[in-house]
Amino acid sequence: MLTPQQAASRAQVSRGTIMNAIKSRHLIARRDNRNRWHIDPADLSKWLSSRSDIATVKAVNTDSQQVPPLDENLIRIAVLEAELKGKDQRIADLERDRDDWKAQAQELARRDVPQEQIAPLAPFRRWWPWRWS
Repeated sequence: MLTPQQAASRAQVSRGTIMNAIKSRHLIARRDNRNRWHIDPADLSKWLSSRSDIATVKAVNTDSQQVPPLDENLIRIAVLEAELKGKDQRIADLERDRDDWKAQAQELARRDVPQEQIAPLAPFRRWWPWRWS
């Protein structure tokens, strides 16, 4: 019986990979009375053989997904540059609008407000007048 660390070193993977395989029940492991995992070498080899098939399929898929031809890359670059110019123009418009609104707000703040329109302040009242009396 192997511990997860020993199984990981034999399989040349990390201990986390072994633990994930145990949790997902792809790798059969048992716990003893001390709550430690034990892996049968036969189960480890079975898991490795099924895992190597997955790794081979992943390698084949990675190789088949080649870089697109140069023409497609140039087209993508042109499209992205056009989008970037449009976004830059939108940012410039928004900044101009912001500056206009800021100037308008500052102008309104500078205007004199007649004293008749300002409401008089209410006299100060205590919250609990009975506590201090």
